[in-house]
Amino acid sequence: MEIVNNNILVCNCENTMKIDEDALSKSCKLEKKCKVYSNLCGSELDTVSEQMTLSNEENKELLIACTQQEEVFEKLAEENNFQAPKTFNIREYAGWSKEGEKTIPKMAALINSSVKKIVKTPSLTLNSTGRCFVYANYKNGDNSLEVAYDFCKKLNQHLGVTLMITNCEEEVILEPQNFKITKGNISKAQGYFSQFKLEINDFSEALPNSKSNIEFGEYFKSVDTECDIIIDLSENTPMFTGDHKRDGYFRASTNSPKDLLEIFAKSIDMIGEFEKPIYVNFNDSLCAHSRNEKSGCSKCLDVCPASAIQTSGDVVSVDPGICGGCGFCGSVCPSGAIQTDYPSLEIMLGDLSNLHDDFIKAGGKNPALLLFDNNFGNEMINLLSRYGSGLPANLIPYSMHSVGRAGHDLMVSAIAIGFKKIFIFVDPKNIEEFDFLPKQIELANALLSGIAKNENNSIIMIEENDPEKIEEIIYEKNGYTKIKSSSFIAVGAPRGILRTGIQGLSKSNKNKQEIIPLPDNSPYGIVNVNTESCTICLSCVSACPAGALQDNPESPQLLFREDACLQCGICVATCPEKAISLTSQFNLSDDAMSAKVIIEDQPFDCTVCGKTFGSKKSIERIIEKLSAHTMFEKEGRTDMLKMCEDCRVGAMFKENDKLLDTKDRPKPRTTDDYLN
Repeated sequence: MEIVNNNILVCNCENTMKIDEDALSKSCKLEKKCKVYSNLCGSELDTVSEQMTLSNEENKELLIACTQQEEVFEKLAEENNFQAPKTFNIREYAGWSKEGEKTIPKMAALINSSVKKIVKTPSLTLNSTGRCFVYANYKNGDNSLEVAYDFCKKLNQHLGVTLMITNCEEEVILEPQNFKITKGNISKAQGYFSQFKLEINDFSEALPNSKSNIEFGEYFKSVDTECDIIIDLSENTPMFTGDHKRDGYFRASTNSPKDLLEIFAKSIDMIGEFEKPIYVNFNDSLCAHSRNEKSGCSKCLDVCPASAIQTSGDVVSVDPGICGGCGFCGSVCPSGAIQTDYPSLEIMLGDLSNLHDDFIKAGGKNPALLLFDNNFGNEMINLLSRYGSGLPANLIPYSMHSVGRAGHDLMVSAIAIGFKKIFIFVDPKNIEEFDFLPKQIELANALLSGIAKNENNSIIMIEENDPEKIEEIIYEKNGYTKIKSSSFIAVGAPRGILRTGIQGLSKSNKNKQEIIPLPDNSPYGIVNVNTESCTICLSCVSACPAGALQDNPESPQLLFREDACLQCGICVATCPEKAISLTSQFNLSDDAMSAKVIIEDQPFDCTVCGKTFGSKKSIERIIEKLSAHTMFEKEGRTDMLKMCEDCRVGAMFKENDKLLDTKDRPKPRTTDDYLN
């Protein structure tokens, strides 16, 4: 078949999928009937070769509906000097299901989605020379050290290996090898793949003249070293938080041959030049971490599992070498200062909108969405399709680099696009890292409940690894939202995208409620100002990182723009009068996007020259606080507080008993004074 200047080959995998050629052609709106093949990776491989030649001549891209045999097609392309075809999955995602005969609309959506152009993401160049550091634990009475030693012998054929033995208090009986054997204890580890830095205590290196026992040479209390790869077989506490997300750091037990084999296979290829995606885009001008040493938002710091985000003055900084692209920070950032760029929210919602629309146009009904990653999620889908009932015909899978970016903005926007239910696959092994996700679901449900009847079970986080239990959840007929969709174009920052989506939902569901109450600490809301206490000193205006609090250069006024408020709390911490509090809510009205006066006062003019230098309330509050001070006890002294800075200085010098007067300077004492 041909779709938008692309040649596409569809295979039913030796008739294990029932694909109606006429129905698929109609669903994909093809002019000619789509031919479905049955063995493109074997007996029909010549067809693939012919299509490669044709696509090359016509300057088109070839796509094949088979991901399992991707290597076969790549080798064929290499033999013929053609560009390797792109592959996509309709087997595990659609055809291999107990509802397989109903999956034509989903197949059509997946086929149309496969032809999209991938947006390139900026990358970081990493150079590895293959310096591999293996850390093993000496355990008397077991063979863990021997296993680590044998592992290093094999690994040394591909990489430059250093074996370090920790807790090495007994004699070590190992045959010297052409890789380094050392002993010591790692006290600190930092960095990332190709740039790891280690601090080691009690270091010593094996002597090359060792005979039956390893003899160690000169002892060093502390040394520093660098390496490209770390393989941690010590079974101690991980060297890094979120260790599974730290590229180049592998951790396993010597009692697990499967894990060792997997590490071996991955690490031997980690030499040369690599391009690592820069997963997030950070705009420090939008960061609401702190102002003037007053703490505000720390949400990204709280959720980052890899410690890739650190404080840097009033803002934070992101180390792209450490960042693993989990997306947690993008989900919780209230301002959009730090956003996932692999891909961006805008691109993801564009993909979801196309998947939904293609599914509906092909005759699909009641679409549900499955968000999953390429590791645990993809493996679970494979298990369901091979050994279970597969995915329901109306459940559209969408692969993400990490489901950690499935924040409330994406969830609400997906419902606005038209999905009636959302499932999110989360790996139970790392469930503690996702403790923020239920809060994001709660916030999404609160927003949806504010515009229409919502039963709070249309967004489900699945943290199971039992395929049978997962099947029960995804085949459950209840929980599909009755909210009427309002398709929209997702453009701009996440806050703007969410506002557009939820305002559309509000209109389509004929909602008349403008204010939606939200859970505490939500990133939307208002500031409450006690007008009796507020002196309009405007310290909150200078501290507000989002420009939600504003002043009027022409008059003593405090203004507030609700849609800009991040509820970061910096204004609360800054206010000297403790006159500010926060309320979480979402205002659907367009008035929320304009600044409104929340308190104003009369200008205060200098009593001498008439110059305006403050507001009436602020000067009165200053006089009230200083009237009991010893400098202002004398009658008429507080009048100087009613003067501008220039007139006040002049008045101070005119006073007979000048405020600036001091006692006579004491005479210097000499040695004679002390002797006499």
